[in-house]
Amino acid sequence: MRSLAVRFAMALVPLLLICVGLALVVISADEAIKRVLNLAKHLRLSTFVMSFVIGGSIAILPELFIGVVSAFEGVSSLGFGVILGSNVADLTLVFGVVILFAGNLKVDPATLKHMRRSFLTIALPVLLFVDGEISRLDGIILVLFFILYMFMLFRTKRDEPDVSAKKGKNRFSIDVIVLVTSMAVLFVGGILITDNSQALSLLLGVPLFLIGVVVAVGTCLPEMTFAIRASVKKHGELGLGNILGNVLTDSMLTIGIVALIQPIQPRFTIMALSTGVFMAVSALAVYVLSRDGKLDRKDGLLLVILYGIFLAMQTVIEGSVT
Repeated sequence: MRSLAVRFAMALVPLLLICVGLALVVISADEAIKRVLNLAKHLRLSTFVMSFVIGGSIAILPELFIGVVSAFEGVSSLGFGVILGSNVADLTLVFGVVILFAGNLKVDPATLKHMRRSFLTIALPVLLFVDGEISRLDGIILVLFFILYMFMLFRTKRDEPDVSAKKGKNRFSIDVIVLVTSMAVLFVGGILITDNSQALSLLLGVPLFLIGVVVAVGTCLPEMTFAIRASVKKHGELGLGNILGNVLTDSMLTIGIVALIQPIQPRFTIMALSTGVFMAVSALAVYVLSRDGKLDRKDGLLLVILYGIFLAMQTVIEGSVT
């Protein structure tokens, strides 16, 4: 009884830090949304494109850091697993939760076009991995495709200029600085929640598998918070762009960089391949559900259920190969 009381007392510190992390991500997400909107107007770019490039690129930092470190330590398959797992969570759990919060998320034709292109590109690393390896040559291909995609994205038709948004270089610089700072704070908040969720799970004796689930969700927390707050403020395209930017950048740039450092050759190929295939299936599911120009709570629930199916599938596969 005493040991149980001590364990719960020790759990108070990580619980408090989780609360601090939540406060950080909520406040910084609100500020980041304002700045992305300002920059989009100033550059005459759609808010989807701005959030895709800026928000998505910053949101990959947890997976990129893990992937690069694991590659330098000779275990690139670890980073590969984290990247694929977080992408599945983004496309199912994160999308689903955001839609459930928003209630009804409208998808304009331009955004739908970007989504179709994105989902076709997400399947590329899966195709390259059919032979059981992502070589350095595959890494070069992924990085080049990412550069090409970014070039095409910025060549798309811009929004009409907003004269009221032209407030001079000083305002533009302030928006950039505040946005970068907000995203950095968002990232720190996500780390606080992820790390302390793991500590809390260990202290309370939660199974290791559930700790892995917490880590996967934790790496997706910044984009989930950003997307939820954007949807509540009626800027759903910001959330969509941020999530898709994260998934696409992870699928090509992050995996490409990891493969360039060390070719990816997972010990259990079936687990990696099944996760990659599920990632592509999840991307296709989101596109099919959004083809009518909207996503409602029924669609969100289906995506959350799809994530549950993924967890069950991985549990079965893990049990059969270990």
